[in-house]
Amino acid sequence: MAALAAAIVGALGALGGAKIGGRSAVDAAAVAGAHEHELSRMEVRRSAYADLGTAAFRFSRTARAIQAAIDPRFAGSSATWEPVDPALYEALDSTLDDVAHKAMLVQLHGPREIVGIAWDITLHCQRTERSLSDYVVTSRSGAEAARQRIDEALEGVSKARGVFLANGRAHLDGLLVPLEGEPYLRTLDRELEDGEE
Repeated sequence: MAALAAAIVGALGALGGAKIGGRSAVDAAAVAGAHEHELSRMEVRRSAYADLGTAAFRFSRTARAIQAAIDPRFAGSSATWEPVDPALYEALDSTLDDVAHKAMLVQLHGPREIVGIAWDITLHCQRTERSLSDYVVTSRSGAEAARQRIDEALEGVSKARGVFLANGRAHLDGLLVPLEGEPYLRTLDRELEDGEE
């Protein structure tokens, strides 16, 4: 009888140990799975942030190319009117669509503190597109003001892109966002110190 009791106690002990060991294995797998999920989510965010920054940069380059194609219309006393290659306008529309699409991806992947900053890029790109449209139809007397509006709009795209990327990097590094101010300008806005060029 003692042997039977010992066998039952042993079997119950083994079952209890298996249950505890099994539960520990399940818990460890859940922790590992959650960690892998978080790493995957962060990588998707990193990619979405980089893609939006790249799309905004391409938009700016395309806008500058259109501006450069229009500039000769107002150069010197014998300026000539040359049409802008329609492919440039198609490229501008395509890059603007790409910026909006990439901003939507950021909106999907978040976090919400970054989303508004991402859409700021799109708004500045739209403002640049409108400024270019005004420049195309401006007269010689309004050319300088129109060119200045394009420069300001493109500077807005650049600043918005910099603020977005700085905040995206901060979020990926686990810092609170949004960052105060425009962190990417901290070295650009200051006066050059003696000896710097």
